[in-house]
Amino acid sequence: MLPNWKQLMFFKKDKIRFFCELDEVKERYPIVPAQKIKFDWFKTSAKNFKHMADTKGAYEQISGVVKCPGVSPIMKKGYIVQSWFDLTIRFHDDGFEYFIPEGILSYLKEQGFKKTLVNGFNNAEPAHATPIPESQFQGLLKITTPWSVSIPKGWELLLQPIPYPDDINFSAVHGILEHGDFYHLNAIIRCNQYHREFTIPAGTPLFQMIPIKTTKTNVVFERYTNEIKKKEDRQQFDAHHQFIIKK
Repeated sequence: MLPNWKQLMFFKKDKIRFFCELDEVKERYPIVPAQKIKFDWFKTSAKNFKHMADTKGAYEQISGVVKCPGVSPIMKKGYIVQSWFDLTIRFHDDGFEYFIPEGILSYLKEQGFKKTLVNGFNNAEPAHATPIPESQFQGLLKITTPWSVSIPKGWELLLQPIPYPDDINFSAVHGILEHGDFYHLNAIIRCNQYHREFTIPAGTPLFQMIPIKTTKTNVVFERYTNEIKKKEDRQQFDAHHQFIIKK
């Protein structure tokens, strides 16, 4: 259950706080630090990189996605919301239908959880339309979760797709929640194809949340000088003077 306003008085104001209406979901499909999610494709890539390093590393420069300075860090930032029930989506010319296990509905009825689990926003409705490539389903799906969040002043929460997921059938949309109490956390997703049905199993990462401190940052645009070039050259040397780049 969500805390009342009197309870909020005892909360430390510098913490982002998550709440879950369903204890079973909190236990089995918790919000987890992103660094704890081990994607299958990344493990395969790391294994192949190690094999290349062992067999070719003494003779040629070895590179791989696992060593890209922009890939691994973003995959470890923030937290990930997981799906909490199996969901199968089937498309038709005029829309879609979805299927979920019957047992979840009876369970939710017993718990008094009355929210609709899946909704659609069709691009045919101007107020709900967003730019979507023609190759994708022309609409968005909302997957309801039992999670909510309170964000203190001085912080925002960036919501974004899983940067490099195992499941490429769907992707969440971007958004930012500013400070406030009890935002409901729902997954708004795009379906990346609609020529066949697909399933999102329970436990699938749905979207990533990255806390952002809202301090003012000064940005300046400067001339590209010889001093800047020297620094770039030094950085390139540090990154590439070895066959295998070590941390």
